[in-house]
Amino acid sequence: MTIISVVCVPEGIAMTADSRLIGTYTRDNGVVECFSFSDYAQKLLLIRNSTVGVSFCGVALMEGKTVADFLYIFDMKQVKKTDSIPEIAEKLKDYLFYEYSHNKAAFYLAGFDHDIPYVFLVSKNSIIRKNFHEPKTLITYSANWLGETEPISRLLRDTTLNFKLMPLKDAINFAEFIVETTIKYLQFADGISTCGGPVDSLVITRDYAKFLKHKILQPYE
Repeated sequence: MTIISVVCVPEGIAMTADSRLIGTYTRDNGVVECFSFSDYAQKLLLIRNSTVGVSFCGVALMEGKTVADFLYIFDMKQVKKTDSIPEIAEKLKDYLFYEYSHNKAAFYLAGFDHDIPYVFLVSKNSIIRKNFHEPKTLITYSANWLGETEPISRLLRDTTLNFKLMPLKDAINFAEFIVETTIKYLQFADGISTCGGPVDSLVITRDYAKFLKHKILQPYE
């Protein structure tokens, strides 16, 4: 399983992901057991000439490829540097539907086009813009998370947060808090700890996209 988060505030967008990859094993008696396969899966990447962030949760493999490899191929074959983020979201949905329809995966797609922030939740069946209020045609600011959502959803159920006034640094800290708290919670919960490993953190503004934490590019303890 996975925990990924994206926090959108006026100054920019923060994206964070864990790194644990869970495998399954079916015993002769039919019982399916889960185990931690790796703590170094790449679940947060940059595409479109390193200007758009993508994170994902769901299946570990898609047609024999890791989801990270799937995204590299998608970026190389399908994405043009002139594509808008809504166009990339449509391409990703269609690519999933027509080429990988048997796989269950969901993706956060985030970035800026002409100073306008976009945060999409994309699957093979739908595209949902998470930072836009359709009736009033207004850009909205919020935090979203996917995967093992219960710990943070329970913790923040009655908490009011003003994302419209939140500085970007606080958004980064909050995105990391969502992932790190979920990892720590699951360490003590009954059953396998389905989230873990290094936490990758990406910040996207109108001017740049940069990894603040990256298990490969910037190894850390």
